[in-house]
Amino acid sequence: NFGACDTIGGSKFTTFVQPLIQTRCKGCHSGTNPQGGIKLTTYAEIQTLALNGKLYGAVTKASGWMPKGGAKLDDCTIVKLKTWVDGGALQN
Repeated sequence: NFGACDTIGGSKFTTFVQPLIQTRCKGCHSGTNPQGGIKLTTYAEIQTLALNGKLYGAVTKASGWMPKGGAKLDDCTIVKLKTWVDGGALQN
């Protein structure tokens, strides 16, 4: 556990992952021409990228991380995302 980082109750799709995607990813990964051909608008699209490792990989790269041109996600956010992915990327 990362001190005050709530990885137990704080790693749910509806209260953490979906709002994170909405604010940090959908600007480029939605619509008719999403960046890199990657859409993150539905649970199924997000779950697919979570389970194949691409979602976590994109936010943890040493350089060229997502969101492109934005600040890298903080450690607690990354740990919570990994906890959700490792738990099966459930629609909870």
